[in-house]
Amino acid sequence: MHEFDYLAQLPGEERELDWIRTRLGTLSVREGVVLAAAAQADPPEDAVQAINQLQSLDGYRVCLDAGSYEALGRRHLINDTAMPMDALAFADLEAAGRQYEDRHPGLFIGSYYVQYPETAPKPVYRPGIALPVDDGWSVKVKLASPAVPEGVWLRLPGPFEDGCEDVVKEELEVGMALRELRVRFGAECTLMDAQCVLPEAGDLVAQYSSDIEGLFYDAHNLGCVLNERGQGSPHFMERYAAALALEGCQNLKLALDISQNLNCYDWMQCADLEESGRCKLLDAGMTEEQIRASGIDLAGYKAHLLEKEGYTPTPDGWGYIRRNANEFYYQFGTPAQPQEEPGITMQ
Repeated sequence: MHEFDYLAQLPGEERELDWIRTRLGTLSVREGVVLAAAAQADPPEDAVQAINQLQSLDGYRVCLDAGSYEALGRRHLINDTAMPMDALAFADLEAAGRQYEDRHPGLFIGSYYVQYPETAPKPVYRPGIALPVDDGWSVKVKLASPAVPEGVWLRLPGPFEDGCEDVVKEELEVGMALRELRVRFGAECTLMDAQCVLPEAGDLVAQYSSDIEGLFYDAHNLGCVLNERGQGSPHFMERYAAALALEGCQNLKLALDISQNLNCYDWMQCADLEESGRCKLLDAGMTEEQIRASGIDLAGYKAHLLEKEGYTPTPDGWGYIRRNANEFYYQFGTPAQPQEEPGITMQ
C-alpha cells in the first residue's frame, strides 16, 4: 500500500485535516492504487484539493494485470476486441498498449493501469461549507491474512469493473483486496474490523467472523437496497430508518429482511398531520369555518389519534409508524425464537 500521510500535513483547517486522517484510516486497496495515480498526475497543494481528490476516486477505472504496455495491450485485446486467442501470439502487444493509452490516458501503478476520468472531476468541497460525506459504500471491511497480518481495507459494494479474473463478476474492490492479501477467497482471511453505513446493523465482526463470504454477500445486497431506495419509493430512507428503529434492529440480516418487508409497516409523516387532522374533523361533520374558529391544534389532534391506534413517533421526528398485520417474510435471517417461560419444560 502507498503512504499518504503527507496529505494530512498539507495547509488547511484542522477540521479538514481531521477529515483527511479519518478518510485515509479506511482507505481500501483499490482506493490506494487510484489515489497514487491521481496524486502523481495532479499533486494536491492544500487540504481542500486533497479532500476533493479523495472524493473523486470512484471516477477512475482500474485495469488489472496491466502494469506495462505489453500487459495492457494483452488485456485490451482479450477483453475489448474479438481477437482469437491463437492470434494473440502474433500481435504487437506493446503497440496495442500504447494505442490504448493514447485513447484512454492513465498511469501504471504496480501491476495495474489506472485510467483517468474522461472529464476532470468537479470539486465537491470548498472552504467555509460543511465537509463532504464519505459515501458510496454499504460496508467497510478490514481483512488480514497470514501473508499480510496488518490487514487491508475494502469498501462494499465498490465500482464494478471488468478484467477481474480471480473473482468473475465480483467487485473489483474484493478482487484487489484478496490479491493484496495473497489469498483466493475471503474465507482464508481474518475479519479484523467492519463498519456499516447503517448503525442498526450492529457488531459485524461478531456476526460474521466465521462467515466472511456471507458478509460480502450481505453487504452487496445492502448496497443494492440503498441504491434502489425502494425502486424510487417516496421517503424510502425515512420509512426504512423508522422500521429499523421500531424493530430495535442490531443485526445486518434483520436489516436486510426489514428492507424487503416495508409493506408490514404503516407510516404518517409529521408534515401531513395537520391536513389529516382537518380531514378527520370534516369527516366527523365539522365545517371548515368551525374548524378555523375552534383554533384546534390539528397536528396535535392527529398525533393523539395515531398514538391511540398504536403508532409511535420515529426517533428522528420524521413521523409516526406502527407494525400492521401483513406477514413478515425472512429471506436473509431467521425469526427470533420465543423464550421459554420460567418453570416450563419443553418436551
